[in-house]
Amino acid sequence: MVVLLALISIGSYGIYRYTGQRTAPQHKKTQMLSYRITALGDSLTQGVGSGTSNGYVGLAAASLKSQKNVKSVSFKDFGHIGDTSGDLLKVLKRPDVKENIRQSNTIFLTIGGNDLVRVLRDHFMDLQTRDFLARQKTFSANLNEIFTEIRQLNPSAPIFFFGLYNPFESYLGSANRDFVPILNQWNNNSRTIAGKFHRIFFIPTFDIFHGKGQSLLYEDHFHPNKEGYIKLSSRLLQFMKKDS
Repeated sequence: MVVLLALISIGSYGIYRYTGQRTAPQHKKTQMLSYRITALGDSLTQGVGSGTSNGYVGLAAASLKSQKNVKSVSFKDFGHIGDTSGDLLKVLKRPDVKENIRQSNTIFLTIGGNDLVRVLRDHFMDLQTRDFLARQKTFSANLNEIFTEIRQLNPSAPIFFFGLYNPFESYLGSANRDFVPILNQWNNNSRTIAGKFHRIFFIPTFDIFHGKGQSLLYEDHFHPNKEGYIKLSSRLLQFMKKDS
């Protein structure tokens, strides 16, 4: 708001029979993997604040390429700064995006941060819990539609969906007591929606940045810096390993 893919080797130990001679162990060839990644979402997928590393998408791709059992890694990044869940639904209508989703075997997704931030921006002078609940209802409907659209285009590719972290921790002070439960509810709701679909993995990020904003956030105090993106990439790869 992720360390390396474990080597997948399919091997068998030789079975020895006493025939006067000892048979040599038989080993199957290591399965070589190819990744065709489509990355969707907002500025976190775009990698804003990461410098030249292309954010968590580029870092994860580089880590995968370094694995001995990985033949190839390619990715197309459709992340765009400022996009909300409503904006992403429009992106999913584009022919080039549809085709990339169809052809991919792995999908990365960040969305929801801008939906939440708009509540803070629009109601800053008189912020009420009901304002978050109203926006969350809209976001939930959009997220469900996003997952439905992707699954219609590609029924089987795993989708790795990042939860939200709190970039305002050092600025909200005592107001964190009110904001953090709202953020937790938002994340829990997103996790529940993801769980209704096949092979969508919700990746928590709140704990990565909690108490570490000074060292893991970019100078805008909102996006991760390179170290923050390294943490996101590491967490992502842990979840990819679980799915392997």
